[in-house]
Amino acid sequence: MKRILVVTHGDLAFELIKTVEFVLGEKPAIPITGVSFVPSGGFDMLAGEITKHLSGNTDGTIILTDMFGGTPSNVSLTFLEPGKVEVVTGVNLPMLLKLAAMKPGTALQDAVSAAKKAGRDNIVSASEALK
Repeated sequence: MKRILVVTHGDLAFELIKTVEFVLGEKPAIPITGVSFVPSGGFDMLAGEITKHLSGNTDGTIILTDMFGGTPSNVSLTFLEPGKVEVVTGVNLPMLLKLAAMKPGTALQDAVSAAKKAGRDNIVSASEALK
């Protein structure tokens, strides 16, 4: 994995990235950038922003989106290239922290699997966990 692109509604992407840097105490070794979908933007505008952030070098990119079926996810799926660009929906802080802590040379599929696991494993009902 060489880069992470977070694509969300509103400012969620930027807030998640800032929080990752806060928790880690530094910028991660793997570049993480964000793209925001706003009400005044459309499909083409968002696709243009993603294209700018990918800047032609897509090999080893994970695109994280907030919600499957939403505009950020639908537009991101147009960039899907299995083995080169993967799209994972349902981004959350544990998922992003897991990816940010990985080494830049981590295989793309291994990073995708680890991100999905971290995202799922950190969805907890406190009342159930504390029984």
